Amino acid sequence: MRGAGGSLGPLLHAQDETLAALGWDEARAEDWTARAGGGLDPYRVVAVHRGRVVLHDGRAVPVGGAIERRFGAVAVGDWVAASPDGVIAEVLERRTLIRRGDDDVLAANVDLALIFTSANRDLNLRRAERLLALALDSGARAHVVLSKVDLVEDPEASAADLADRLKTPVLALSTLSGYGTDALNALLEPRLTVALLGSSGVGKSTLTNRLLGEERQRTLTIRESDDRGRHATVHRELFTTPTGALLVDTPGLRLPALAGDGGLAETFADVEELELACRFSNCGHTAEPGCAVRAAIEAGELDPSRLAARNRLIEEAEKAGERRTQRAAKQVRRKRE
Repeated sequence: MRGAGGSLGPLLHAQDETLAALGWDEARAEDWTARAGGGLDPYRVVAVHRGRVVLHDGRAVPVGGAIERRFGAVAVGDWVAASPDGVIAEVLERRTLIRRGDDDVLAANVDLALIFTSANRDLNLRRAERLLALALDSGARAHVVLSKVDLVEDPEASAADLADRLKTPVLALSTLSGYGTDALNALLEPRLTVALLGSSGVGKSTLTNRLLGEERQRTLTIRESDDRGRHATVHRELFTTPTGALLVDTPGLRLPALAGDGGLAETFADVEELELACRFSNCGHTAEPGCAVRAAIEAGELDPSRLAARNRLIEEAEKAGERRTQRAAKQVRRKRE
């Protein structure tokens, strides 16, 4: 398979055809052929609960998985080599990894992240930017979804306004009325692993239940005082939709810490482009002459709060990188001692 959603090639034998429903493809089949042996089989992690995981090989009954300590965290979406009774021997290479901060892994091997923000009073531009950067840093593609558009008079105008402020396409959606579901379904290709990211109460679990055609995820009403939701999803799980897409619903993320800066350039591509026109390559966009960024702000072409938000996220990502470097250095010293 040339990628998620593509056609299956001749390298996929009968077992691989079964695994393909969970996202297995030609590249993974080739890799597995080179390493197979020792009584192990490939499984995908479809759920992570406290102290245990659930593995599936595409057949009817998943098995509970046990993890040896040396592997650390195993995430929903991981491909693993495990024994028939579910003991994990190896975590296979991760193509993408969505993580919050340094240690909290949300999902692995995600192809597309849907960033949810709602059209009610909980709409937060800075949070949407942060989630978009977090998703893109993983290596996955990302798309913003403006949910609960049944609460606004003109859904497309609201989505267009948010798209203009975020400088990225936005899909308007209402799980209550069904508005935008055709456009959403066009994104949910068979065998594509899709993660839903957003704060509590934006409609991720409601959408999951709608797509699955049954109540699989617990939902809670939002607080009337501030339109904010309460945590309904408390674990990570991968579901197969009737159309063949693979859906990961995640716990609510209000202001998740960034793990890296890999998604910032694309999230703030408009600011990056302006910087190229600054007279000095190390321009700080304060009082330097020939600053194209300041000129755009003064001309009303760039919101100064967007520049400030981007600078905060860059600083946060740099500090996270410094902490990882310090931890790595400590580990090296401990091994030498």
